[in-house]
Amino acid sequence: MTTAAWFYRAPEPRPYLIAERVRLSLWDQRLGTLWLDTVSAEPPITLAGTHAGQPVKLEWTPAEWLRLTGGADAGDVASALGTVLGRRPTLRYTDTAGQGVWEWWIKPDAAEQRWQAIQGQPAFGSPARLNPAR
Repeated sequence: MTTAAWFYRAPEPRPYLIAERVRLSLWDQRLGTLWLDTVSAEPPITLAGTHAGQPVKLEWTPAEWLRLTGGADAGDVASALGTVLGRRPTLRYTDTAGQGVWEWWIKPDAAEQRWQAIQGQPAFGSPARLNPAR
């Protein structure tokens, strides 16, 4: 879990260091075409960039939830994030722009609330529960 300290503990609010730590942890997972820059260093922390020439975005509140949004190749990033975080994504859906979205929720109650909130909403296409709350 040391490679995901940027998620499990609140990182220092220095944009360059946040992006550098996240990039390095994902590059260690062989995502050499990934580049991310910090958009917001305050929760929800937001990084945006590209992977395999497609846009990718990470948003999170430390130790609570993380959201990955991206194109067709973002599944590689989702897989790498699952390894880095030490857990499978909780939810997956498609947004109104056709981008894939994966979400990780730490607390089962919060995951269940999020799942209930997205069901039946047109903004969340093809929702899937990947890792049910325990």
